[in-house]
Amino acid sequence: MKKILVVLLAIVMSFSLIGCASKKVSDEKEPTTTGSKDNEKEKADKLVVALRTFGTTPADLKDVQEKINEITREKINAEVELMIIPSGSYKQQMTLMLSGSEQLDVMGANASIIPSAYAGEQIRPLQDLLDKYGQGIKETLGENLLKCGEFAGELYTIPIKCDSASGMGGFILRKDICDKYNIDASTIDSYDKLTKVFETVHKSEPDMTILSTSSVGYSFLQSNSRWDKLGDNFGVLADSGQNLKVVDLFETEEYKEYLKVVREWYEKGYISKDITNVTEGGAALMKAGNLFAYNTAGKPGIKIQEKNSSGYDVEYCQVLPTLTVTGNIWQWTIPQNSKYPEKAMQFINLMYTDKDIINLMAYGIKDKHYVLNNDGTIDYPSGVDASNSGYNMSSMVWSLGNEFNAYVWKGNDPDVWKQTEEWNKTGVFSKAYGFVFNNNTVANEIAAVQNVYDQYRMSLECGVIAPDSALEEMNKKLYDVGLQKIIDEKQKQLDKWAADNNVK
Repeated sequence: MKKILVVLLAIVMSFSLIGCASKKVSDEKEPTTTGSKDNEKEKADKLVVALRTFGTTPADLKDVQEKINEITREKINAEVELMIIPSGSYKQQMTLMLSGSEQLDVMGANASIIPSAYAGEQIRPLQDLLDKYGQGIKETLGENLLKCGEFAGELYTIPIKCDSASGMGGFILRKDICDKYNIDASTIDSYDKLTKVFETVHKSEPDMTILSTSSVGYSFLQSNSRWDKLGDNFGVLADSGQNLKVVDLFETEEYKEYLKVVREWYEKGYISKDITNVTEGGAALMKAGNLFAYNTAGKPGIKIQEKNSSGYDVEYCQVLPTLTVTGNIWQWTIPQNSKYPEKAMQFINLMYTDKDIINLMAYGIKDKHYVLNNDGTIDYPSGVDASNSGYNMSSMVWSLGNEFNAYVWKGNDPDVWKQTEEWNKTGVFSKAYGFVFNNNTVANEIAAVQNVYDQYRMSLECGVIAPDSALEEMNKKLYDVGLQKIIDEKQKQLDKWAADNNVK
């Protein structure tokens, strides 16, 4: 027995010595500095960031992503994966991701997404994260603009700093066609005048598509409203939000006039017969060479922005007033699905403060996708243009945090950001600016109403079907599934918000 114990003790001591030796070898292999690039890369947390685009996924996305990660590894010890999603399917894809378990750390959103995400407890309250990691955001936006990110009394989103005023009734026209037929875009200030322009081009260019929508899945109404849609168009403020009475949009004269106009355009052949099934936005269709015009919201620098997207020199006209409403504000938020919410807020903070980050996200890599000119503006490198650039998200620069940190594209006034700040003070401000509807108590009605609206929306608002009977039919179905309840709840919340904020 004694012999056995001696043997066992020897075995245990042998393992102990081996363990010590192993630990010593392991210790000797550890780097003497924890800040080496290899070690940082190994430990960096990966963030999934959803980016909306009016175009397609850029060919050089991974190259740009790696350049962004060189910055984020150093500054916040994180890496990002940019998830590019077409505008037309963005809401649907975000809704699916939020309701699932897939990792999503940083997400752009607006009033069409935020209320339902809040109701489903799918986005996080952000005040504590902002206080800890978002000092640059607070300094950039200020208290008043940050209030636009409050929902149900708490901060859930971070508003972008950009051209907050929208030039409603805006249209992009190919300049070579305008020049060919002596069309002066600066004189087009009504639907009647625009219709005459379409007639001229259609008569002379019968094989050309005259007009298409800017984004897949959206009608022309996206940038042709004269009301505050209060997030979702189900109960709006007419007359550009100059009164606080919530009404049914589909009974307003403004909506009926819009339907009449687009129906005329469709019947005269200005809009393609398959408009409800197009798979590319207006800029991409124009780039292909057979489109004259598409709709967009105007702002300073819009012509250069759209030239970069379409590949053509363009003109711009606007037939409705410039409007500022809360629902037009793009915002950033952190979903409950975020794996690293602290790092997510740190990355959002970089989007508002780090000029290299926003320029990479918008324009790509310097000297590969753009070059810096002596006057501080940027342009394509030699041999590169909109048709062959591997990366250009310039049409989305406004949505990427702090637009005023981005470079100015050649052709714009170098002071375009100062002009934009002045632009934001012009036009009509809705009296409900800052109000966000909490649809939690009418979530079922919202879903039912949206389902009915989607059955008619594209066909009706692109002129494919006659509005007279279809509008009445749609509106009856909307009321049957709860539209009035939504309108009443909006009015109740708006009245309280107005009283709390002394708005009359």
